[in-house]
Formats: sequence, C-alpha cells, structure tokens
Amino acid sequence: MKRLTAFLLSNWAFYIPLGLFVLSVLWVAVSSIYPMAFDEEFHYGLIKIYATSWLPYGIQHTSDMAQFGAATADPSYLFHYVMSFPYRLLAWFGLSDTTIIILLRLLNLGFVVSSLFVFRRAFLNAGVGKVIVNLGLWLFMLIPVFIMLAAQINYDNLLLLIVAWSVYLIVDMTNRVRKDGVLPLASVWLLAIAVLIGMSIKYAFLPIALSLFIWSVGLVVVSFKRQKHSFRAFSTMVKKQLSSFSVPALSGLIGLALLSIFFASHYVVNHATYGSAIPSCEQVFTEDECTAYGPWNRNRAYAANRSPSFQPLSYPAYMAIEWLPGMTERLTFALAGKTNDFQTKPALPVVVFGYVVLTVIGAICFVVQAVKRNVTWFGWLTILLIGVYVGVLSLQLYGDYVKTAQPVAINGRYLLLLLPLVGIVLLQSTALVFKKVPANTKVSIGLGIIAVLLIGGAGVSTYIVQSEPHWFWPGFGQASQAIFKSVLSAIILPFRF
Repeated sequence: MKRLTAFLLSNWAFYIPLGLFVLSVLWVAVSSIYPMAFDEEFHYGLIKIYATSWLPYGIQHTSDMAQFGAATADPSYLFHYVMSFPYRLLAWFGLSDTTIIILLRLLNLGFVVSSLFVFRRAFLNAGVGKVIVNLGLWLFMLIPVFIMLAAQINYDNLLLLIVAWSVYLIVDMTNRVRKDGVLPLASVWLLAIAVLIGMSIKYAFLPIALSLFIWSVGLVVVSFKRQKHSFRAFSTMVKKQLSSFSVPALSGLIGLALLSIFFASHYVVNHATYGSAIPSCEQVFTEDECTAYGPWNRNRAYAANRSPSFQPLSYPAYMAIEWLPGMTERLTFALAGKTNDFQTKPALPVVVFGYVVLTVIGAICFVVQAVKRNVTWFGWLTILLIGVYVGVLSLQLYGDYVKTAQPVAINGRYLLLLLPLVGIVLLQSTALVFKKVPANTKVSIGLGIIAVLLIGGAGVSTYIVQSEPHWFWPGFGQASQAIFKSVLSAIILPFRF
C-alpha cells in the first residue's frame, strides 16, 4: 500500500497516464478518416483560406466561403491563421492532403499535451496536493470525448493551452498578493496578452476573460489594502517592478502586447465593416449563400418549422431536462464525422455513470465545505470561472432552443476547457470531507475507481468499441480497429449492463 501511495505522490503518476493518453490520441489521429466529428472540415477549410495571405486581414470573400459561416469575418480566427503556416510549409513540400491532415492533427496533440503540463504546474502552485492533481488529470485524460478532440484539427485544442496558461498566471498573481500584497506586474501583463490571444482563437473565451478580469480586480483591491490604502505606496510598488525589467524583457512584453492587440482588433474591424463585432453568416454573405453553412441552415430550417403552439421549457427545466443530460452524454459517447453522416453511438454505461457519480459526490462535498467555510481560494476561483462560462453558454443555447424549438448545439466538448479545474476542486473537497479516512484507504479507492473506469471502457476504449470500420482509413486504420475492438469488447462486454 505504501508503494501505491508513493507512486501517486511521484511524477510517474502523471507521466504514465499521459503516455497512455498520447498513444491513444496518436492512434485515433492516424487511423480515423477525415473529417472527424468536431468540425474538422470547417477548421481545415479555413486554414487553407488563411494560407492564401500573409496577413489575417483583407482576404477577399467569395461565395464559396459561405460554407464556413462568416469565414474570415469570424473573430475566432487565430487558430486557423497560425495553423496556416505549417500547412503552407507541408504543402510546399508537396505532401498529400491526407499526410498534411495527419501531421496537423499531431500538432494539435502537441497543444493539448502542453496544456496538461501547464495545468499541472498551476494546480501544484495553487497548493493542491500532488495525489489529487495526478488523479484529477488522470480522470480528465480518460474522458472519451477529450481523446477524440485532441486527435483532430480543432481550435479548442489551442484554446485549452491558453486557458491553462491563464490559470497559471492568475494563480501566480493570487499567490503573490496573498503572500506579501504585491501584484506581480509581469504576470498581469502576460495575462492581458493571454486574454487577447484567447478571444482571438475563439470568442467563447470571452466569459472566461470576464471571470479573470473580475478576479484580477479583486486582487488589485487586496493589494491596494495591503499597501495601507496608499496610492503612493501602490504606485511605488508598480514603478519598482517596472524598473526591475531588463530592456530585452520589457521589449518582449511590449512586442507581445502589440501583437496580441493586432490580432484582437479583428473585433473592431468587424464592427466597422459589418456593424457587429461577431457578425453572423448573413451579414457577410447572402442568405442563399449561407445555406451552404450547416449550423446556420439547420437553425433556419428548425425556426421555419417551429410550431406556433410550441411552448418552450423554462430555463431551469431546460437545464435539467436537456442541457445537463445532453452535456453528460456528449462527453462520454462516440461519434463519426461528416463522411458517415455524424453517426452517433451511446456512451458505455460504466463510464457515464461513473463520471456522474463522482461528480455528484464531489459536488455534495463541495457544498459541505462551503457551508463550513472551508473552501480554498482556488475553489472559489474555479466556481467563478465555471459559473460565468456555463451561465453565458447555457443562456446562449437556451436562446437558440427558444427560436428553433430544438435543443441544438449541446456539445460536451465545450466544457473541456474548464473541466480540469472542476475535477481538481471536487476531488479536493471530497478528500477534505473524508479526511479522517486513512490515506492508504483513499489511495486504494482512487486507484480502484480508475481501474473500474478503464475496464468499463473509459479513454480511447469507448471510441474503439463503439466505432464502425467505415470510421477509419482503409488499410492500417480499419485493420487495427478490428483487432483492438475484438480485444477490448471481450474485456468490456461483461460491464455493458
């Protein structure tokens, strides 16, 4: 038992699951047919468009671009622009489209792996125990949809890295203010840059940016109080930090700030051009042209066929009946891409019920700790981030539901950006509630849960067992899927009650 505890306290308890995660994602990336489910064709198409220009602005719209929505008028563009450079290089070498797609998928895996390292460092810096951090990230890496997302070309993979970096910076700022009342100017500067970059990758980052801003304002207030409410002392602290920057460091920070402002100015350009910072497809193209854009055309068709007698659920009822169950299922199911008409396979029972039970227990324990006023500052930071993000996201989707009479766009992958924090906080709360339970017992339970989830089909197993041969490239893809499926099905079958 001591060896198991020592293992969970070691870096190997992170590196080994990470290695298995990487191998799983590599196999999915190399074997799965293009396009995969999560808008991979959309992202790859925009990458090709941005590859036609050295700058992200001024690309002339043509009618065929309407299949990508607002196309280059979409402020969620930085991923496509950045990825256009490796695409240009690979295309210049004359590689086939299939080879380029696989290599770009592997680059996306690099973003995800980097984010896991940054998240881990942020959690440890926040004072979370190593066992909880290792177990929490292990559970995160076993979410079936996370493996599918990490294996394809998608802007959420780069955004996950920016979210991790932002969390790392806000943790550093909080630690410094709590320790000596000093607001670290370099971290503030870098956080502002991270926010500008994040909102340029995907405008869904804006609620997270708002949460970070609110927390940062609180840190400024606390720091000001620690300086004895003196503006002179506060300004002296800032000037002292500025004077400590070397010329290269200050120049680098200024350069990064200007570059991030240049990228984020897409919102300003859009407002000047289209009258909206985030224009919809019909503001950029004609309505006839926008019919080529799947989500826009789907919502318009639903709205047109909406029954006059339709009575939408209340927002709380919508959350309980549609949103929460839908998000849960779509974090643990398996899904094919556009070529296979987005064929959907249900989540494996042990996996979905396992994560639901763990979440419910963790939530109850968090409430217990909140009543006892024993929640850490990192716990409240997480609540702020997830509360604002889920609030904005769910209200937006509820509005779509009211307009279309259909619960559209409920995708579990939208929650992956903040699930690492949520998982860590819930595990931490559970450990505090059961603090009288011997450590060795808790370690055994933790590893037992991991074992049950693995045997029940967590991780890549869900995608393999639930998939069909036509989800994969002919040759290696289909052959390897057949072998893995036969082996894993024999293990998981007894648990598919």
